Amino acid sequence: MTEFVTAPRFVTPNDYFNYTGQDLNKILRANENDSNKANLFLKNVEEDLMFRVDHLSFRLYRWENLTDYQLECLRRAIIKQAEYVIRNSDIMTDSGYDVEKGKIISRSELEEIALCVPAKDALQTCGLLNHVIRNYRRYPRSL
Repeated sequence: MTEFVTAPRFVTPNDYFNYTGQDLNKILRANENDSNKANLFLKNVEEDLMFRVDHLSFRLYRWENLTDYQLECLRRAIIKQAEYVIRNSDIMTDSGYDVEKGKIISRSELEEIALCVPAKDALQTCGLLNHVIRNYRRYPRSL
């Protein structure tokens, strides 16, 4: 049986601190795995963002083969999304009921606000998030 990896692949709690000046261990509320809560939080944000990019761009990226520029954009997007999740909770897992307004939000509205604008911008800038489906030739051209 493989062991569940709890360490994030692209952004560490130190990276988050160096970028934002905020310590995740102080921001996140205590839980049963208090010593590893920052790593688990970043890993979850990272994986959610990667699944979302694969889903929205109609492809499965080989995340280990990104260019340096794409890695830098991905790291920025992860940090921006982590800040967004801390401020607004994880909208990707919400049921669609808005307690403040007392109404049910549609799935399309949830999907629209689940990914924060700075994260989208970072991912689109380096080409990781685009909606172009490429049509590669499957057969030789015939006259």
